[in-house]
Amino acid sequence: MKITTLIENTKPEGTPFAIGYGLGLYVETGGLKLLFDNGPDDSFVENAALLGIDLAEIDLYVLSHAHYDHGGGLCTFLSMNSKATVWLSEFASDQCYSVGRTPEPRYIGIDSKLFEEYGERLRFVENEVAVNDSIRLFSVNDFNTFRPRFNSLLYTKRSGGMMRDDFRHELVMAITENGRNTIFTGCAHSGILNMVRTVQEKMPDTPVHAVVGGFHLLNTATKSLGEAPETVRQLAEELYKTGVDKILTGHCTGTEGFELLKAVLGDKIEALSTGKIFEI
Repeated sequence: MKITTLIENTKPEGTPFAIGYGLGLYVETGGLKLLFDNGPDDSFVENAALLGIDLAEIDLYVLSHAHYDHGGGLCTFLSMNSKATVWLSEFASDQCYSVGRTPEPRYIGIDSKLFEEYGERLRFVENEVAVNDSIRLFSVNDFNTFRPRFNSLLYTKRSGGMMRDDFRHELVMAITENGRNTIFTGCAHSGILNMVRTVQEKMPDTPVHAVVGGFHLLNTATKSLGEAPETVRQLAEELYKTGVDKILTGHCTGTEGFELLKAVLGDKIEALSTGKIFEI
């Protein structure tokens, strides 16, 4: 499996890539080409061209959750690609807001144009689905493990009222290759350990080889570490216990969070950065 960081908050020094607060991954697996999110806006188009990725040839798209920093340019992608289907939660149309940083709640959800103009290309996931023999998508079960502290700033509007976001619109993706799973998460608002354990419970005979994506350890207002250092160290220890061989993380994990994780996980962990390519 080949994973290319199409867009992320950072880039290697001296490279020409566009960056943005968000995440988008291009994955080649089993003869398929897929996008797992695409970042906050249309910058992924520029990066794809620089990386030699033909967006018109993408076979499928998976949206991790209903926040603009992961699906902000999705309508642009669909206007450029006539064949890919988009897999997303049945609750992806939830109206998502952030509170506390501005006087009024700030809309951070997906552009409604997606549902109005591209509805025929959307495939909604109810609980779980096998996209094909190797790609499965799951809603996330709660095993009462770590959940990001700064979820507390995130709300959804339902029936005219605001309520704390329960992230029912979030999915975890598992790709099976050579008898092992690679798990993909956008921000892990549901808790990265809950995500890993969901896949382990659903696919008990397939070990988890790698975990890829953001873990939401940031204070979303200051972009600094939002969790107590000891909490992050404990999270790293629990990830180590899962038996995972490789972790690729970035975006909402943050630099401080990454360094705390690395102090425990060592060579098992690497940082995502725009333009970087990984072989799993």
